[in-house]
Amino acid sequence: MFYKYNPFAAAYPSDRGPRGKIFLPVIDFRTYVRAGHILLMFPLGIAYFVLLVVSLSVGGALIWTLVGPVILLSVLFVSRWLGDLEALMAGFANQTQIRRPPSRLEGVSNFRSQVKVRLVGPTTWTGLIYLFAQFPLGIAAFVGIVTTGAVVLALIFSPIIALYSNEPFHIISEIGWTYTINSPLDGLLLTPIGLFGLVLASHMILAFSSLHGWWAKLMLGSRSTRIVARPIPTPEGDGPPKPSTTAVPGEIGTKPPIEQQESESPTAEPPETEAPKRFNPPVSAPVAAILTPVPNPSELMPEATPDLTPIAELTAREQEVFMLMAHGDTNADITEELFISEGTVKTHVKRVLSKLYMRDRTQVVVDL
Repeated sequence: MFYKYNPFAAAYPSDRGPRGKIFLPVIDFRTYVRAGHILLMFPLGIAYFVLLVVSLSVGGALIWTLVGPVILLSVLFVSRWLGDLEALMAGFANQTQIRRPPSRLEGVSNFRSQVKVRLVGPTTWTGLIYLFAQFPLGIAAFVGIVTTGAVVLALIFSPIIALYSNEPFHIISEIGWTYTINSPLDGLLLTPIGLFGLVLASHMILAFSSLHGWWAKLMLGSRSTRIVARPIPTPEGDGPPKPSTTAVPGEIGTKPPIEQQESESPTAEPPETEAPKRFNPPVSAPVAAILTPVPNPSELMPEATPDLTPIAELTAREQEVFMLMAHGDTNADITEELFISEGTVKTHVKRVLSKLYMRDRTQVVVDL
């Protein structure tokens, strides 16, 4: 998934040329959607930080009472819902889909088991880290966008500012250079610098938003992705038919066989070889009547073909479990991949072995 995920693919589409990748982000509305999402990180980051710090502090202080565990469990489930919201917003801003684990686990019905699986699930804790990190990231992003936007807009509209300003204003750089604007003509010289800054700022927004989308995909995305990425083991004989090595004479795009090329060549001479003679002694009619022909061994033992009928009888979930078993995954690995309880995994394993008439899971790996 995100291991081969390119965070800049949506920001810089491959169908754009070099000039388009440089200048089109300025007029692309998706750039400003990303900027709005970055600005929204600041108030949401403050809200997440205050909510988590206060809830965890109060719940930890009252852990020995009945109220403390209830508050901590509430934080656990609220963080799950906030993670869903953040995954939706980050996916929309970056034109990608962040796959979240299901809200309810298959095979887990009671509330106690749901809480237990949430506590051991890695996405729960990575989601909490993500929500905490939104606070410093939101502050840095908000300050950067507001400061850069104010400077760029001031440079672009400096002629208009000079036109309606009663007093000249000065632009002082950090190296001690001062530029005084007394008239709109003086401000007009700063407009190209402001336009260049606008192009640069648009690429900064794309870079930060793309990296933040990768961060959200890493921390909020589900870990059950190897089933999609890994190939399905297929028995021998089910692959695509191999192309024929013989060619039809006169067909477009084909070459005649080597023997035909040699025979058609004007310089090549056909080899003068005689076929080996077989010893066939004459047999009288009475003897031939009592002899029985020996059948061909290939007719007695036809080539065995794998029977895939039992595999087709597996359900969709059992086929997923079967694929992971064929790759040598343990029950704990399958639990993490499919986000189901270990008891449900054991049930599916038993059904798979029963339907495929196999002794144990080792036979699944060996046969495939």
